[in-house]
Amino acid sequence: MAFFVMLNQVFVLFILMAVGYFAIKFGMIDENGVRQITTILCYIVSPCIIIFAFQMQYTTSLMTGFFIATASSVGIHLFAAIISRFIYNKKTVKDKDTRNIMKFATVYANCGFMGYPLLQAVAGTTGLFYGSAFGGVFNLFSWSHGMTLFNGKTDKKSLLKVLINPNILAVLAGIIMFRFSLKFPLPAYNALKYISDLNTPLSMIIIGTSISRIPLRSIFSERLGWIIVFMRNLAVPFCLMFALHNLGISGQLLLCCVIPAACPVAGATVLFANLVGKESKLPAKLVTLSTIMSLFTVPAVIYAISILKF
Repeated sequence: MAFFVMLNQVFVLFILMAVGYFAIKFGMIDENGVRQITTILCYIVSPCIIIFAFQMQYTTSLMTGFFIATASSVGIHLFAAIISRFIYNKKTVKDKDTRNIMKFATVYANCGFMGYPLLQAVAGTTGLFYGSAFGGVFNLFSWSHGMTLFNGKTDKKSLLKVLINPNILAVLAGIIMFRFSLKFPLPAYNALKYISDLNTPLSMIIIGTSISRIPLRSIFSERLGWIIVFMRNLAVPFCLMFALHNLGISGQLLLCCVIPAACPVAGATVLFANLVGKESKLPAKLVTLSTIMSLFTVPAVIYAISILKF
């Protein structure tokens, strides 16, 4: 059942991505508009999603699940960072910048723009609740380890950005509200929900605009892109799936831990490259190919969970 829900949702997401693709092709939106929408998504919509997900009655089982999701997120980020260090070395990938881009693309998934909509479709508010754990860990790792890959160092300013990132603050505020079962008054709650509902259509439209920038032929002919598709879309989520299963985690919690890890390459790969003045052509290709192939790989991961009765 979960597989068919997921397959349907992936198709819906790609239809929304097509809207973004054609919107920028026909001049309905320009690069400035894309940047503004991205800012709204990252700093307004995403924190609202996280806080909204924590508007639940406190239970010990939910809190335990949240800590399990957090631990699994830390574990898979560490695992991917270590294994990518060995796979992409000076012998296999000679250019240093290319090597670091490959490492980043392997470790960091599009857990926000694509992960949250998928989790919401499969598990509702509970999915978003567990997904916020992955999102919090993603922000901590990407602004420290991830930024180091691009600029060779982690400065105090980067670490400060991690601590004051609205998404991290939203997780902390959400945990406090959840632990003490604090709820917003109805008008504020409804406003929070309306803003949260913007995430799925806007985020997919933005991904669609990024796909429009690169000729599809050059995307599919990129050899390094197929390596990343295997590592990011398949190897990492399957490793997490079997590890969690061996630890006795199953059912909805397993699904909610694996789905963010099964998402394609994070858009932050392009954003960070631009931020430090690196070439963004390869990152854009990796993000685009990984996103396109997720139409097949995400349902494949979910199908594996269902047939193995995990």
